[in-house]
Amino acid sequence: MKDVVVLTEVIENKVQDIDFELFGKAKELAGVTGGDAIALVMGEGVNVDDLPCDTVYYVEDAKLSDFSSLHNKVALKLIDDIKPKIVMAGNTSLGTDMAVYVAAALEYPIASLCSNVSIEGDNIIATSVAYGGKLLVDTELEEKGVILVNRGSFPMETGGSPAEVKKIGLDELGVEIDESIQFMNYIRPEEDVDISKFDILVSVGRGIDGEENIEEAKELAEILGAEISASRPVIDSGWLPKSRQVGRSGKTVSPKLYLALGISGASEHLEGVKAKNVIAINTDPDAPIFRVSRVGAVIDIFELLPELIEKLEEIKG
Repeated sequence: MKDVVVLTEVIENKVQDIDFELFGKAKELAGVTGGDAIALVMGEGVNVDDLPCDTVYYVEDAKLSDFSSLHNKVALKLIDDIKPKIVMAGNTSLGTDMAVYVAAALEYPIASLCSNVSIEGDNIIATSVAYGGKLLVDTELEEKGVILVNRGSFPMETGGSPAEVKKIGLDELGVEIDESIQFMNYIRPEEDVDISKFDILVSVGRGIDGEENIEEAKELAEILGAEISASRPVIDSGWLPKSRQVGRSGKTVSPKLYLALGISGASEHLEGVKAKNVIAINTDPDAPIFRVSRVGAVIDIFELLPELIEKLEEIKG
């Protein structure tokens, strides 16, 4: 019982970004246990040759091209055969569905909303986010465990030596096909841009005062080669589309720089901010955003923005 398995999430024949975060952590943990980092992939026509882990178990079948209860049964069969120390999955609807099913069937203890995982002796320490991000709680799982990880908790793993791919036919596993639950269709969310892909974000909050004032923030973003994002009040006001929202009910982002303009820093918003550097501008010196900021300025954003834009334009020539 040394291996670390990642239950990968495949949508439209593509392994999702969150799994590449898990692969890196799986390799780190496997280095401690002395086992292998294993990706468990189910689908049809999925490119598994370049997944950054030690071994890939790939069950390829047309019946697995769309998510169904069959995925849970395949995952259970393989996990029961491998008997890993740790099973990891993304804290998403699909990841949670598979992980909970496996944990219940095999009596693995489970920890959710995790932002970190480590090993102490024979036990697993899962760090979970609690009370809307106000507390981090360590849970000790004895000997083995299933871990549901929040998006943006670990850096994405790319490259490395090619994994050993073990292709398995669905018929080899002998699992029963349950026709009572069927996949209807996949509704792709409407997005004008994926803010999680950018290294720099200029994020606006309630302090921007009105939709007309966002243009100045957009000007700053253009100079910085950044993209515009926002806190929930801006989205709820209809000033920017939902795809731009950062936070618990929006997206988790991990840019190199997160410039927060007029954002107070409610816990629901900060849950989605995993930036390396946060620069906050707010008129309230007690705003929670300053607690997570590397640099903060207590000033009206409308006084600072014109000066900042002018200086950056001078620097860029």
